[in-house]
Amino acid sequence: MSVSVIMATYNGAEYIEEQLDTIREQSRSADELIVCDDGSTDNTVEIVREYISRHGLDEKWRVYVNPDNLGFANNFNHAASLATCDLVFFSDQDDRWDPEKIAVMEKIMQEHEDCSVLCSDYLPWTPEDPTFRAPKNIRDKMPDNGILEKIKLGNRSLYIGAIGCCMCVRKAFFDRAEQFWFDGWAQDDRMWRLAQCADGLYVLHSNLVWHRIHARNTSTFGNYHNRVKRAELFRNMLLACEQSEKAANEFSASDGDMKILSSHTMMMKRRCEMLEKRKPGHALKLIKFLKYFQNYRSFFVDLYCLRQS
Repeated sequence: MSVSVIMATYNGAEYIEEQLDTIREQSRSADELIVCDDGSTDNTVEIVREYISRHGLDEKWRVYVNPDNLGFANNFNHAASLATCDLVFFSDQDDRWDPEKIAVMEKIMQEHEDCSVLCSDYLPWTPEDPTFRAPKNIRDKMPDNGILEKIKLGNRSLYIGAIGCCMCVRKAFFDRAEQFWFDGWAQDDRMWRLAQCADGLYVLHSNLVWHRIHARNTSTFGNYHNRVKRAELFRNMLLACEQSEKAANEFSASDGDMKILSSHTMMMKRRCEMLEKRKPGHALKLIKFLKYFQNYRSFFVDLYCLRQS
């Protein structure tokens, strides 16, 4: 199988060379690296181009600079569309990879033809703060025990359980799923959801990425305890639910899976209406959907946010 690595960059000069080192030093080299820069105002592009030249990688590694700023999610989608290989590995600009990452994940993809998206565990890492620890609910999902788990569509499985830098996607699946993309839908959430709709999502519980946590991360352990911000999040989640239903039809999902997906869509419609229109009465209508919430605490956060202007 052939391997593409894609990287969406924006003002990543501080850490990017360290990440490029860990990609170049993989035991199984990538057949191509595609970097799409979204209009960096620092010297990210110059660093990458000089790195490619210094290591003689001109034939395999390419840099594209977007004429307009696309935003993080759209830039990643653009980079993935340029990939030409069988497997596409997503890469952030500021992490570090285990030297066996590509080799280990490629082998699993070869052995499991039904696998559309393969994720790994990761180690949250911040060298600037050695005492940092990710929230317990994040750590609990990443036991690093080497077990390969197939994620089946369930009441709460749609909530993303991996991050993009840990994902390997079969390019044929990505291309087929492209029709369900909407503007701004993050690549990791999309792949996590749609791979379940196709019954092809796996997680390898091995830490193959050191995920650097710092103030400029696009993915952080933030919260949405604000009514307006939470309503905006829910509106995007509703779009994702609707597109997931369409994808499930395309992939001939079971009646049981379709019922779960339609219930998620209805739940998100009610949550959007409750927060956007400030209708406390909708809380009663949501009680029967509690088993589809990420956790019960989320329901009470919704009620808390209703009190805000």
